[in-house]
Amino acid sequence: MNNQNTIPRIQPLSASDADDETAKLLVRRERRWGKSFNVSKVIANAPAVLKIMDSFWDTLNQTSLSLTDRELIAMELAVLNGCHYCVPAHRYFVHEESKFDVHVIDQLERVSKGETLPAGGRLATMQKLVRRLEATRGGLKDEEFQFFQEQGITAQQMIETIAEIAHCTVTNFTNRLAQTPLDEFSKQYKR
Repeated sequence: MNNQNTIPRIQPLSASDADDETAKLLVRRERRWGKSFNVSKVIANAPAVLKIMDSFWDTLNQTSLSLTDRELIAMELAVLNGCHYCVPAHRYFVHEESKFDVHVIDQLERVSKGETLPAGGRLATMQKLVRRLEATRGGLKDEEFQFFQEQGITAQQMIETIAEIAHCTVTNFTNRLAQTPLDEFSKQYKR
């Protein structure tokens, strides 16, 4: 992962420095998330992309994936993509804002370290799905597709997982490119 102490290549854009439409999006995003995240402020340097991501973030909340599924996907992608920003940001969410039980927190913490979860549970199956979708670029073999369906992951949820991967790819790659600085509230969760 990038050194978290490097100087940002692309500065986070505050609402006061943005055009009116971008400023409104930043304020709306802060209101919806309950705080301001540097990732959205960096993406604001490309207003059309912020508009896309703002809609994408809201729409992903309407999928049939559970919040634990979505956090697993986000954490797995942050680790796979080497995102210095997203790993601590998601660790912060898991520990400070989610209402996950201790077992789920422990599993997501293991994922944040790059560990493979032991087979047998929903999160382990989701982790395997994410890894296979990434490795095959969506080209699962028939028997893999059948396996995931037998494990309770519907075709709809497989497509929704791909959408989460797309969202994470944009944020992870942007953070690596920009060398996005960590938010103060997530600094305690960096490794």
